Amino acid sequence: MNKFLLVISLFAFNGFAQESDVTEYVIEKIYPLNKKIGNLNYRTQIDKSHYYFRNHLEVHSGIKPFIVSHFGTNEDKFLPRYRKNIDNHAGLFRLYTIADLSVGVEVTASATLPLNTGIGAGLDFHYKKFVLTAKALPYYSNPSTINDSVQSTFNQDFGTGRALASNVFMKAEILANYKANKFFSFWAGYGKNSFGEGYRSLLLSDNAGPNPFAKIETSFAGIKYVNLYSILKDNTTDPFDRKQDITKFTSTHYLSWNITRNINFSVFETVVWQGKDTLTNRGLDINYLNPIVFYRPVEYGLGSSDNVLIGANSCYKFNNHHNVYGQFVLDEFLLSELKAKSKWWANKYGYQIGYKSNHFFAENLYFQLEFNGVRPFTYSHKSSQHSYGHLNAPLAHPIGANFYELLNIISYKKGRHRITNKITFASYGKDPDNNISYGQDIFKSYTLRDGNFGHLMMQGVKTNVLNENIIYEFGLWPEIDLFLTAMYNYRLVNNSYGTEQSHTFSVGIRSRIWNSYSDF
Repeated sequence: MNKFLLVISLFAFNGFAQESDVTEYVIEKIYPLNKKIGNLNYRTQIDKSHYYFRNHLEVHSGIKPFIVSHFGTNEDKFLPRYRKNIDNHAGLFRLYTIADLSVGVEVTASATLPLNTGIGAGLDFHYKKFVLTAKALPYYSNPSTINDSVQSTFNQDFGTGRALASNVFMKAEILANYKANKFFSFWAGYGKNSFGEGYRSLLLSDNAGPNPFAKIETSFAGIKYVNLYSILKDNTTDPFDRKQDITKFTSTHYLSWNITRNINFSVFETVVWQGKDTLTNRGLDINYLNPIVFYRPVEYGLGSSDNVLIGANSCYKFNNHHNVYGQFVLDEFLLSELKAKSKWWANKYGYQIGYKSNHFFAENLYFQLEFNGVRPFTYSHKSSQHSYGHLNAPLAHPIGANFYELLNIISYKKGRHRITNKITFASYGKDPDNNISYGQDIFKSYTLRDGNFGHLMMQGVKTNVLNENIIYEFGLWPEIDLFLTAMYNYRLVNNSYGTEQSHTFSVGIRSRIWNSYSDF
């Protein structure tokens, strides 16, 4: 399959004198790039787990995306080997096809035919200290309908954004990185960022659609400090009318400290503010651009009602195969009310604990077990313009808040074959109508709450969701993440309104690039 891969060599960048060497390399290897921006797909991360599990002071595996310096390992016979000196002689790029072609059947009370069809293109470029990736995948989607979903699917597709036309969507990203020296690395683009070791992230995940961002990473002595500035959209007024979108901004600090080769502790803070209201046009507020300031004192100093969250992430890597991790996010709290156990509405926090292994009693057997819980009203605010979300999707966990969740992933690879079983069980409390908020929907104003005290986890219409997904993949072209897939999904939903269940079967050819979360 390699012989069909299009590779174009840009030579004579750096006083290159032996053109024949690069020509020989391209003919021999067909795949000359040795640096790339890794994608966020969770099964790709499982394939690259030798990086994520590596207990090294310079590896900060909780910060994603990152630069992949080498693809594969010496044991992976399906991925090419690399010459270390290629980075010093030439800049190289490649063009390749990406696809989302699948068809299936969903069996509920009646049968439907979910269909995705789309062909796009990807580009990867690397020259010295600069790395670029760009992807565009327009596609038609007639998906199975999740009528009880806690995410708004009105004119939306999970993780993508609003429709370009009726059932026509676009998955796209463009990410650029420039490593100025061993201390500073600069990022910019249109895409997603994520913090954490888990399948979910309660700090920042890739659940919502892509957005414009700029990022600075500062690294020294086992520490990586991230400044992330993002532009988001609130479209709760009318998801069909872009003119009614309200722009909002976030500024985020994330400090990752590898205390030892095995122990990492990270701290997180972010602020969300509305770019324009009826009184002022704040835009990108310079008060929040300071790379080292704490946001809460700045917010108080401005007299604003901006939304500030803080959190922590930690992990312990027993070795290169086993990892225990955890997260904590804090929106607001009052210590006296915690001590009084009054269930005060504004004691808003969430937590995660998990374990994962890429060598679980057998080679190439991946295992992950994770628990998440988030109190009601966490991530929400007086208005949706200050909520921690983008285009009707939460920036952290896809359920939002007011839930418990337990999930397990088991994945096994042999040669080009991988089979993955992912099962999630979640309990959350939904709102019975639009006139009250029990704290699950982060885009609803918390002023719609029922009183100030006695707020319990899973309050409201308690809903239980069991979701099992089994996916088989065969690497048609693993170098460009193109796989033949066969998938079965079982979903069971139970609440006071009744019980629904569905079985979905599908087959297709798909590029393993983005995550599409519907497992809740």
